[in-house]
Amino acid sequence: MSVSRHTNSHFIQTPRGIFTSAGNWFHITSEALEKFAPGLLAKHNLEKLIKKSEIWIRSADNIGIVLFMLLLYGQGLLLAVAATLVFVPVWHINKAGFLSITLTSILNILDKEILVVLFSVVVLSWMGITEQHASVFLGIIIFCILKFGWFRWAVEWLYGLKSSESLLLNDRVLKMLILKYAIKEDIPVRETDAMEKEILSLVNKQQEILRKYKKGK
Repeated sequence: MSVSRHTNSHFIQTPRGIFTSAGNWFHITSEALEKFAPGLLAKHNLEKLIKKSEIWIRSADNIGIVLFMLLLYGQGLLLAVAATLVFVPVWHINKAGFLSITLTSILNILDKEILVVLFSVVVLSWMGITEQHASVFLGIIIFCILKFGWFRWAVEWLYGLKSSESLLLNDRVLKMLILKYAIKEDIPVRETDAMEKEILSLVNKQQEILRKYKKGK
């Protein structure tokens, strides 16, 4: 299968999976998805499934920012930083277990950039008015670290080093989303173990190519 891009889509398909404009890899193809959940793509196209998966991927950033700002305003800087540093990795690693179609709609609201930015500006402005300059300074730094996904990427990298034999975090989210929508549409999902094996196979192929590339440099 060659690299392909659907019209007006924000992702491309490659022989090793799907790569999005946001920089996310999903190690599955539309052909494999159709094989494991026949008919699902006719009701919920791949673009929709990928976008909803990315809402969940970014949820660690967005919830982390809202949590930090709420605690910064209500409880102070130290608790806000500590709680955020604990919450974001725990949520990001385990979020697939909480995935539901209803919660996806709620997270979609938090995914609206203007809402998160405006809320953060209001809180940080109040910190500035009340002359809590350390809170403003660190608040801006933590906002940027979370908003640009830097903390999440660090968590993913560490998780990937530790869990080389299990699905990567992005793939776990997409797999769970496929299962949830298949159940909603009463579509039987075939051989979930085989789907995991195929995903891991594509992950291994990608990692092998990266290793060969690094050796050749």
